[in-house]
Amino acid sequence: MSGRNIITRELSDSIRQCLGRKVKLTLKVLVKVETRGDKTENRVLAFASCRLFVLTAKVPTRVDQHFHYLDIQGIESRKPNQLCLTVCDRVYTYYTTHEENSSHEVDTMVLSLCTALKNIFPSVPLTRHIIRKVEIQPPKRMQQLEELERATLGGTRDMGPCGGFSTQYMCMCDYHALPYREEVAWDVDTIYLSHDTRELYLHDFDYLEQKDLIPIISALEYNTWFRKLRASHSKLSHEAIERILHVVSKSLSLEEIYLDNIGAKAEFANKLSLALLSNSNIPLQKLDLSHNPLEDKGAIHISNPIGRQAKGLSHLNLSHCGLTGKGVNMLAHSLSVNKYMCQTLTFLNLAGNSLRDDVNNLYNFLAQPNTLKTLDLSATECAIDALFGALLRGCTSSLAQLILSRNSFGSKKSREMLPSFKQYFTSTLALKTLTFSQCKLPSDALKNVLLGLACNENISEVDLDLSSNHLGATGAQILESCIHGVRCLAALDISDNGLETQLGPVVAAISKNKSIKKLNIGRNLNSIKSKHVYHVMEAVVQMIQEEDCVLESLFINDSRLKTDLHNLLNALGSNHCLQNLDISGNYMGDSGARLLAKALQINSKLQFISYDRNNVTLQGYSDIAYALQSNYSVKFLPFPVHDAMLCMKTAPERTENIMRRIQDILYRNVSPMKYSNGQAFRLQQGFLLSSTQQQVDRLVLQTGEVVRTLRRSGSDLGGSNSLQWVEGLIADADNSKQLISHLHDVVLRRDDAGNPIETKLHQLSSDLYTVISNNLQDTVESMVRSAQDKCPNVLSEEKVVNDIRTACLAKSQLSYQLVESAIVEQAGSVILNKVNEVNLAVASTVSDRVIDEVVESLSKTCKNLQSGEGPRKRASTGTEMGGRERGSSESSTRSERSDTVSQGDDTTSQKSDPSPLATPQLPKRKSLHGRKLRPQSVVAESLDSVSELPSSCGQLQHLGKARPRRVKTRAPTRPMGRADLVEEDHDISEGVDTFFRPGSSTPTTPLISPDSENRTGSERGSIESLTRSDSLARSESDVTRDSPRPHTKSRDTEEEDEEEEEEVSLEEKSSHSVRSLIGRQANEGMAKRSPDMSARKASTSSSISYADDKSRSEEDGKEDSPPRKIAGLHKMGIGGNILAEMKKIQEKRTSFLPKDDEKDKEEKKESPSSNLLAGVRLRSTGLADSLMSPTNGFPRGSGGSKSPNCNRDSCIDTSGPSPSTKPVITALKPKPPPPLAPKPRPKSVSGGDRRSGESGSGEATEEDPADLPARSVKEMAASLAHVIVLEMPGGARKSASLSHIPAAGSSGSSSRSGTAQS
Repeated sequence: MSGRNIITRELSDSIRQCLGRKVKLTLKVLVKVETRGDKTENRVLAFASCRLFVLTAKVPTRVDQHFHYLDIQGIESRKPNQLCLTVCDRVYTYYTTHEENSSHEVDTMVLSLCTALKNIFPSVPLTRHIIRKVEIQPPKRMQQLEELERATLGGTRDMGPCGGFSTQYMCMCDYHALPYREEVAWDVDTIYLSHDTRELYLHDFDYLEQKDLIPIISALEYNTWFRKLRASHSKLSHEAIERILHVVSKSLSLEEIYLDNIGAKAEFANKLSLALLSNSNIPLQKLDLSHNPLEDKGAIHISNPIGRQAKGLSHLNLSHCGLTGKGVNMLAHSLSVNKYMCQTLTFLNLAGNSLRDDVNNLYNFLAQPNTLKTLDLSATECAIDALFGALLRGCTSSLAQLILSRNSFGSKKSREMLPSFKQYFTSTLALKTLTFSQCKLPSDALKNVLLGLACNENISEVDLDLSSNHLGATGAQILESCIHGVRCLAALDISDNGLETQLGPVVAAISKNKSIKKLNIGRNLNSIKSKHVYHVMEAVVQMIQEEDCVLESLFINDSRLKTDLHNLLNALGSNHCLQNLDISGNYMGDSGARLLAKALQINSKLQFISYDRNNVTLQGYSDIAYALQSNYSVKFLPFPVHDAMLCMKTAPERTENIMRRIQDILYRNVSPMKYSNGQAFRLQQGFLLSSTQQQVDRLVLQTGEVVRTLRRSGSDLGGSNSLQWVEGLIADADNSKQLISHLHDVVLRRDDAGNPIETKLHQLSSDLYTVISNNLQDTVESMVRSAQDKCPNVLSEEKVVNDIRTACLAKSQLSYQLVESAIVEQAGSVILNKVNEVNLAVASTVSDRVIDEVVESLSKTCKNLQSGEGPRKRASTGTEMGGRERGSSESSTRSERSDTVSQGDDTTSQKSDPSPLATPQLPKRKSLHGRKLRPQSVVAESLDSVSELPSSCGQLQHLGKARPRRVKTRAPTRPMGRADLVEEDHDISEGVDTFFRPGSSTPTTPLISPDSENRTGSERGSIESLTRSDSLARSESDVTRDSPRPHTKSRDTEEEDEEEEEEVSLEEKSSHSVRSLIGRQANEGMAKRSPDMSARKASTSSSISYADDKSRSEEDGKEDSPPRKIAGLHKMGIGGNILAEMKKIQEKRTSFLPKDDEKDKEEKKESPSSNLLAGVRLRSTGLADSLMSPTNGFPRGSGGSKSPNCNRDSCIDTSGPSPSTKPVITALKPKPPPPLAPKPRPKSVSGGDRRSGESGSGEATEEDPADLPARSVKEMAASLAHVIVLEMPGGARKSASLSHIPAAGSSGSSSRSGTAQS
């Protein structure tokens, strides 16, 4: 009687509720546990997929303890009813509840445990690797375990995609109590499997957190699919590095380990050496620890396992590790001690380490016969000439790549080269790449290299790099005399050697060498004079224009050739040898791009062109794009990043369109490639296996359990044949999981036997070649006959005709390889790719249908057996077949619905918090489309969880704009006005509101910044009028300074006005914001002025008076003539009404036209008389430097009263108040105005006007306007009366006029009368 029957239903339900429904249990057994002394307690052992739970035997139950299967170190059963488990060096003993002589339950528990481990790690031996100790007495009880071991290791058991990586990853997530990331399993089961790659690259999962890398790395511990582990250029955490070391100590399949640039130090090298020494079964072949600061201490640690490696290494890279001679000597000693290293090591890289000290052990290892193919000692400061003695003795048979750049050639005292240096190049048998870049190569060394290679007839296709050696004229002479005889060279790099004018003869000598296919001569013409560049480029053109030229790649980059490159570009059109061309960094411009475009239209050989850093604009790229439309040979044009960035700044859309056109044409030119047939099958296999394995396995287990139960119970519901049919169905289910792989093998066997499609394509290419050859011969004969018909006299001799026919036949030969490539590789690739797609579709259809039938049959059979009915075989009648089809369609519909639900469940489970006790389940079988969709990444979920930003926000406000002004504690330094105001009969408050209101119809000083987007139309108009008036005023002042100006403005004057208008507008922008702020403050000050202002003392240096006339200012604002700026008055911070009034005053005084005179008289009569109000002190607003008139300019005339130019020092007296006169200002010399803020005041737009005002103290006499020449605007503005309107206490409006006030420093009294009479 089994232990499962003893556990009651209530206890089972309690266990399920305690562990959760996600934990799937394979076995539950009731056991006894010793507690204290001889006392025992009952416990329930519950075996899950990767964890063992020990629960109490009471309801409700609880988990007493649990541990992972990987924590089990030993299994022991010395008694039939005893089970001892060693977990983390602690022994747990359990006894069964049945008789002592029965070992059935113990054997069942051991078998269940081992089966669970083999399901997770099927390809690793269970004993001695996963569980170190398994001891069961008597030995015959081990028979079942041995059979399980043979079944799994023999290959009869399916492991799943990539060696069962998904299951192992799930187990490790449970082991480390970390969440299971479904996208990781998807990537490995599909991407890695489809590419058949055996390298796990941690960079593919660097979007995850560092802790999520731990189970991915741990999954390689017992995985035999992956042979390579790469963690290059990744910053790994301490836990991740520890897991890598643990994998190295346990793995049985890792052959290559790449840990370059991970920040490892000497301590890591010590741990790595211990891990390698502890795992003698690791088949390590390649080890890369480059770019890690290991230093000599780390090299000493790592040399120990290298010397003891059982099968040797084939690849060792310790470049840029901070090693010196000491560490290299220890490493080389280990290489020499290991007898396998000389036979296996093919790659050794020690670049970037300091080998200036004695490294005899390295020379001794190189002197031994070895199989090195690549040796990199660049930037090691080793003596190159001393190295070749060892190379000559041991590295002549297999060394193919020798890199010695950035090293020196011994001491300067020893000028003679060692004989071994030249002898090595003479005797080497496998050399393919030789690099002497940046070695300051002496002339003797260069000569020995070239002569040694010239004498060697055993090598070919050698790539010689002599760049950046400063060869100069001496090196050029050696190259010129020796290079033509070095027939083994295929590539030559002599860039950046300062050859300059000597480059021409060198190129001419290279052209004689018919083996060089790749030539780099860039950076040799940077300091040469342009007159010598022509000869060098002529030599290059001559070289590529020769008929027998074999050069395929030419690099002439970074030479700054400019227009000297045009000759080469012109020669490309008819060139038939060059395939790769690099002309970047030559600043050829659009003219060069145009020539390149012309060449591409007729060139059919070039495939690669690099043309960046040439100052090419959109016009040049447009020409190239147009030329590529008719070119079908160019396949690759590197994106011109530098030049395209400049074009993107000016015209981004056009640049993008042109670059897209170029890329589309290149895509068109790329010939079709044949895709791998196996990749598609492996990809489809990954989809099928990852989606069906769990479901099919579950159904197989359920059905098998039911069959075994029926056999034990002796019931025979359907007969033995029916049970055999069920067992055959289970076998079919196991085979169906690998059906697509077998179908792929069928295709491969047909291909191996001879694909009839490829055979027919080859036959077709042969037939086509025959047809082409006959056609060419017939064409030659037709041409010759036509030539004889047209020129019978010249071709009358048979010898001449035969010579022409022979030459034409030689030229008309077509290579068979070309025809075969066009038919088999290009056209055949398209056909075979389509055939492979059809084969894959057929195989997928067969596999999908078989698996669907298996799932449906297993489900129905298991259901029938559990319900007590016998298994039903499917009938084959027509009616039942139709019903089967209908049932399959209905089942497919139901499966699709269940797939939708399962996808939602998977999404929900992925977002929920994972539990370490939960067993992550693989997704159920989905449709083919759903299987190809990658699960949502955890990173995408975190990005999607970010809340949306608000779509709109409130308008920004200037918080300090309305800040109240600081109370002044010092006397102002700018002029303060004191005026005796005269009462007027009319209300003088008229116009004040419109002056200080921003939305006034009369143009005023703008109260907001000119940069504001909400500026009203009137304010924009006032700004534009201020700019125009300023420019016009300046031009008038300059023209009329010395001579009277005519009434009409000349064309030159208008041009000057336009130029000055642009200059003033720039200055004006800087002062708008200041004027707007001060204008608002002046408005507030005028409203809050106290009535005792008249008590202030007259201590200012200027006085201001004015009269307001609103009707005139409004009328002036409506005039059509362009407004002009009044020179000298635009510095006052007063609004447009007062400026209009001042303009009208000046018009009265300087009126030349009778029409304007009469108009002024009428307006003058309409204005009421003004009265003086004394005792009012005016406070300066500080806006004098930024005042700009929005009104129209003065009318021009041929006469007027002449007065001297006035500046701010001039004094103007008024004749006293009268009803018929205007108030006139007597201006005194002002002091500098006080600063408005602690910051320096911006430069005023009127700064340039101060130069034009000249001081004058002479009195101006009134003369007839017709007898006086025209005055400048600045002269007229200097004599204007300043008018101010104030609102006095009580609501009365007052007007004031200051006169006869002596000014300090003033040399004259009043200059003229303040009246303006018509």
